[in-house]
Amino acid sequence: MRILLAGASGLVGGSVLEQALSAGGITGVASLARRSSGIRHPKLTEWIPGDGDLLSALRPEPVDAVICCLGTTIRKVGGDQARFMHVDKDLVVGLARWARQLGVRSFAVVSAIGADARSRVFYNRVKGEMEQELKGMGFPELHIFHPSILTGPRKEKRTGERIGIVVAKALAPLLPDKYKPMPHDVLAKALLNCIGKPGGTHAHRAIRALAGA
Repeated sequence: MRILLAGASGLVGGSVLEQALSAGGITGVASLARRSSGIRHPKLTEWIPGDGDLLSALRPEPVDAVICCLGTTIRKVGGDQARFMHVDKDLVVGLARWARQLGVRSFAVVSAIGADARSRVFYNRVKGEMEQELKGMGFPELHIFHPSILTGPRKEKRTGERIGIVVAKALAPLLPDKYKPMPHDVLAKALLNCIGKPGGTHAHRAIRALAGA
């Protein structure tokens, strides 16, 4: 099985890449990213754009599944809502259209709890609009993941998020399942294990079940 992974430079995407390269059932990984991971592996092919948009690096090469871990924060784009929407919605939808045109059966994407196209909250609305467009494409297997706050070794400093993780871990026994902290590598394993299974929207308990955790 050959997969396309978008967003390998991030926390979850990096773990997906690591696990995919060591998985016996995966024969090839095409990594769509703005910069090289620096990893050299016989299974790995990196699709990196020149000066154009990320999607300009896509090639008409068949893959069996797409795993999309693209995402940013409003802070990282300097509060620019248009730039945020481009990454978290437009690029994801564009990638999905490419996949459908090539007849890819399985598409998995990391979204967010609270995603709702009718929400007054900008972040939730963008995620909801993205999900709505994907659902209208008719993938045989569409997997939408709704993890809670993610734990793991991030490269960038997010003070507010670190505080949130500490608080969430302390309160975890009291929280409903869907709000409990999610280890990044557990989510990554679930993204890989969902391929070939019936599609759906997966929150905390379903994610852990897919990962066998």
